[in-house]
Amino acid sequence: MNLPALAQINEGLARADAAMLQGDLQLMHDATHEALELLAALAHAGQAARAQTPAPAPWNETEITSALWQILAQLRRAGCGAFPFAGTLLGLERDGRLLPNDKDADLGVWLEDFTMACRTLQAMGLQRAGNGPPFGNMACFVLGEPRLSIDLFGIRREPEHNRMVGGVWLYGRPPSHQRITHYPWFTLASRDGPSGEVWWPEPPAALLGALYGNWRRPQPEWDSLVSCLAVQETNLQWRCFALKNLCDSWLAGNLPRTRRLVDQIVARGGPDAALDRWAAALDAGMAAKPAG
Repeated sequence: MNLPALAQINEGLARADAAMLQGDLQLMHDATHEALELLAALAHAGQAARAQTPAPAPWNETEITSALWQILAQLRRAGCGAFPFAGTLLGLERDGRLLPNDKDADLGVWLEDFTMACRTLQAMGLQRAGNGPPFGNMACFVLGEPRLSIDLFGIRREPEHNRMVGGVWLYGRPPSHQRITHYPWFTLASRDGPSGEVWWPEPPAALLGALYGNWRRPQPEWDSLVSCLAVQETNLQWRCFALKNLCDSWLAGNLPRTRRLVDQIVARGGPDAALDRWAAALDAGMAAKPAG
């Protein structure tokens, strides 16, 4: 292992994380780009860098599902227009259960109820996480037991355009820093849950189709940021988090999957010389040492 290169990679990723917390997406992009160039150089030299990550805690589907239904019911009782969203809605609607090992539940809420929903979650004992960008319409909350995090997204209704507008926004920043998603108009309908009535998107297929296309067909390697069909522009924010996901995947050590993620990024964002270089490096790394 080239220790100086590994130290540089870790230093670059630390700079990228610090920039992300400040909403400085250009700095985040540049630091992540540098780390990927170093990873590529190591791969061409027949070496690999792999992050040391702790083993994930056991996933108790029964306990996590029960906690999620309780949270949804409590949000409704509090008067919040909150509902299952994205991967959580996909699993519950398509499979009748959460997606496997899904510790990060996705909830949508009408933008005007976003602050009230945040207060309600905190009153239920969830802690607001401080390790994400300062988005104005998105927050992450963590429940200690069972281990569950809630990603809450504020969604604006625009009846004059017959659409919903979501994504994640950095107020006071230029358009390049905003991830804007458009969804067809939908309403909320009441649905019985194990812990009481909850709100549910109606029709759910309209929202899921906007996010995933053919949502009824499982896509195990779908990257919810890179390949989301509802994203309106592959701008600086999109590129930042696409590269972050690519770097995280590369450091996890699964080169074939990382190579396929490059293809997803190219398919959504178009050709790019740097992506071509990293794809060639991943190909060289896989040829030098079969994935195991």
